[in-house]
Amino acid sequence: MLIISTVKLPEECKKLIPVKDENLTDQDIENAEVLMLWPSQAKEILPKAKKAKIIQTFSAGVDDFPFELLRKDQELYSNAGAYATSVAEHAFSLILALAKGVGLKKKVETYLLNNSNLLVLGAGGIGSEVARIGKLGFNMYVIGVSRSFKSNYFDEKYSLKDLSNVIGRADIIVDTLPLNKETRGILNYSVLSKVKDKCIIVNVGRAETVVEEDIYKLLKEKPGVRFGTDVFWRVNGKENFETTKLWELENFTGTPHTAGAYGNITILKNALIQACNNVYKIIYERKGENKVRIEDYIS
Repeated sequence: MLIISTVKLPEECKKLIPVKDENLTDQDIENAEVLMLWPSQAKEILPKAKKAKIIQTFSAGVDDFPFELLRKDQELYSNAGAYATSVAEHAFSLILALAKGVGLKKKVETYLLNNSNLLVLGAGGIGSEVARIGKLGFNMYVIGVSRSFKSNYFDEKYSLKDLSNVIGRADIIVDTLPLNKETRGILNYSVLSKVKDKCIIVNVGRAETVVEEDIYKLLKEKPGVRFGTDVFWRVNGKENFETTKLWELENFTGTPHTAGAYGNITILKNALIQACNNVYKIIYERKGENKVRIEDYIS
């Protein structure tokens, strides 16, 4: 079985699976049965991959994958959870900055995190780690809203359709949701308007799960609400970090999508190894994780 990777992989991967990751030719791509790549590379590679049955991404999110190019006999696997620790830590850096007024030039009311109600949207790898840190680090009462749950750190568990009913109980909200048909725009004004007057909202999932105009409207109407994000809304396929009008608000802060593996070789290496481990499970154990539900993204 020919496995190819568009990225040079750590030696730990070579001990797991027989993978070719250098000097790839068109013939390699055509004969490969397993592809390992970033979603941004799929548009060029998939049409040439005549024999590929399994596609493993290095990214956790797959919303920018060209699903229209997938054949019915092909399976797509994400790398969900590979960056969970780093992203969860980043979520709390935003929470703490907002709660304590870090970086502001004036004094603001500080918010207490200990014993607060934490609402986590999405209970996969990142959401579960956020729940763990909140529970063990700040003694938070953790409410989860998700399609499925991967940990026991949630005190209450709800489905996405219950979001409007529970969002008003949260002191802190962390959005870790993937972007798909069900989650796009899920945090709209109708839902956001139900939050407490002094609530911290942080997004480390995908920007488009939040309606940009609606969060701006909320922050203007409720200055006690504070919003931080590591992800920004895309314009022509690229995140628009600099020009969003949220920057003009004092109850907003953000980072330019650095929560994952940005600049950290160790995090990226571990993510690549996780992808290789999953390919091993798919091929040799027939129980791979993070199989993507294509119907979540296309009709």
